[in-house]
Amino acid sequence: MTYLNVDEVEDALTSLSRTYSNTSQIVELPNKSIEGRTIHALIIGKNKANRKNKSILFTGSVHAREWGGSDICVYFAADLLEAYSKDTGLRYQDQYFESSQIRRIIEETNIIIVPDVNPDGKAYSQGGPANVLWRRNRNPDESHGEPDCIGVDLNRNYDLLWDFTECFAPDARVETSADPCDPRQRYRGSAVFSEPETRNIKWLLDEFEGIGHYMDIHCAVGAIYYCWGIDQNQVLEAKQNFRNAQYDKVRGIENDKEYKEYIPLTDYNYVKDLASTFANALENVRGTRYSVEQSFGLYPTSGAGDDYAFSRHFLDVDKNKVYSFTLEFGKDDFQPPWSEMKEIIVEVCSGLVAFCDSIVLNSSIE
Repeated sequence: MTYLNVDEVEDALTSLSRTYSNTSQIVELPNKSIEGRTIHALIIGKNKANRKNKSILFTGSVHAREWGGSDICVYFAADLLEAYSKDTGLRYQDQYFESSQIRRIIEETNIIIVPDVNPDGKAYSQGGPANVLWRRNRNPDESHGEPDCIGVDLNRNYDLLWDFTECFAPDARVETSADPCDPRQRYRGSAVFSEPETRNIKWLLDEFEGIGHYMDIHCAVGAIYYCWGIDQNQVLEAKQNFRNAQYDKVRGIENDKEYKEYIPLTDYNYVKDLASTFANALENVRGTRYSVEQSFGLYPTSGAGDDYAFSRHFLDVDKNKVYSFTLEFGKDDFQPPWSEMKEIIVEVCSGLVAFCDSIVLNSSIE
């Protein structure tokens, strides 16, 4: 057994939806990938047909070389569906979840999973040793025929402070680029949502109005991050926020006195606690410790998916507030040896189940 390829992931989603048809269904996302692949989401829940039902969104393999995100998504889905169908609990070595917890998750929320957000890039990365560290999608439009300049970093293509040269301080170390040939593969694209793959995630957030939590699964740091990634958090000065153009050209500097990003105190406490719940359940499996941090602690981000999802409610209060997280599984290796990846999958799935169960229990949080 080794990492699933793009076709195997699709086959797994189809198989799960057929085997557990009462509690899951496949949804075809509206935008095909640049190379014409159809991208699917799997919806798990007793109320799977209700797009307003309270929902949690998980995405994997946004970055092509991070193969294991897809595997985590597939195994997590399979674990939940099998345990619910058999009315059993789930054991992840020393961490155990009662059957009542699994029922609560499946019956009180919908789990929406997109294992391969970037199938073209992942297929390219898995295509041979020369391509293995490919990060972006496979959009050739801005490459001018240069193979190394193909593609967009999908996690820099969302509509939140995308124009980093205007929105951040000139000396902020924002990890994005306006150069298609950026050697770190962080090209943001020609415009916000220029890429079909990011438009698919926007469509899910628009169409499934009940999505209130989002986790984007990446590697390789060994951390669970909560918003914001655009600057350090603060809970006192509401005017210091991403909508306020007064603070353009000053964002993104660590420990300065000019600007920090506002987050309501209740939100701040909630996301820290929920991230800690995930990390504790993961640690209970085999003692692996993941840090719990604000996204900005990794580096300032522009146009990132987690911040975009969280920002939507602040721009339009009629939209659901989406508490967003980025998981960075593993440490120091984009494709851990499969023997290690199997262990990572087990401990991450433990964290994901605890994450979902805690959300259901805290459903009064707005």
